[in-house]
Amino acid sequence: MTRCDKCHRPAIIHQRYSGMHLCGEHLSQDVHRKIRESLRRTGLFSRGSCMAVGLDGGRQSATLAHILKSIFSRRRDMEIFAVIIDMGEAGCCSASQARAVAERLEMDCRLLHWPDRDIACDSVYERRCEILLQAAAEMGAGILATGECLDDEALRIFISYLRGDTGALLAGESRQKYPAWIKPLQRVPRREARLYALQHGLGFDPAAGAGRRDLFREAADLLGRFEGRHPGTFYSLLRGVEKGLRAKPLSVDAK
Repeated sequence: MTRCDKCHRPAIIHQRYSGMHLCGEHLSQDVHRKIRESLRRTGLFSRGSCMAVGLDGGRQSATLAHILKSIFSRRRDMEIFAVIIDMGEAGCCSASQARAVAERLEMDCRLLHWPDRDIACDSVYERRCEILLQAAAEMGAGILATGECLDDEALRIFISYLRGDTGALLAGESRQKYPAWIKPLQRVPRREARLYALQHGLGFDPAAGAGRRDLFREAADLLGRFEGRHPGTFYSLLRGVEKGLRAKPLSVDAK
């Protein structure tokens, strides 16, 4: 039996990118650490902050909501609420599943209805983000948190390179001023977010590959196999973009 490298209890995961074997407790601590680090990097959480959390009922958004609630539960000056979009057949999870997660976490939620019945599959994600951002702004939230994990961010970066659209990467969510859009799970691999959710009885598994075009499915498969052969590839893609953002010079309007 493989043991946890930190406490010698039975391990539930091998982080190939770090070489560590972790038990359930130390995996949870590691996921918390990564999310806290992502939150600190934003520098957004001053007194009186209000944050909306995009909740779809899947395990990633449930993990995010659970950890954010635990981190900020003692801050009386901090308001957190979930935003749920009833997407009908366009969604991977149902609004009832999302409401069940919100009720389990004792989190206030606001329910929206999906306005676009005939939208193309490849536009669903972008349209959902637009609706969440607009709703968060209208509800007075200065921050919107969504549950994209490391795998999602690595795929987004990879697709941008395939399309030759690297300019969008260097703009990214930094263009979004109000509400600020953050992705606290972006350093957490999907497998770890899912294991965290399973340990805590949170969320549901979405329909695999729902709403994805062939390009996204093929790119996800190729990137996943490359990560399997070369652990740490996802992190390298993310770090490369972050370095580009830090090195990007400030634009000055000509006068």
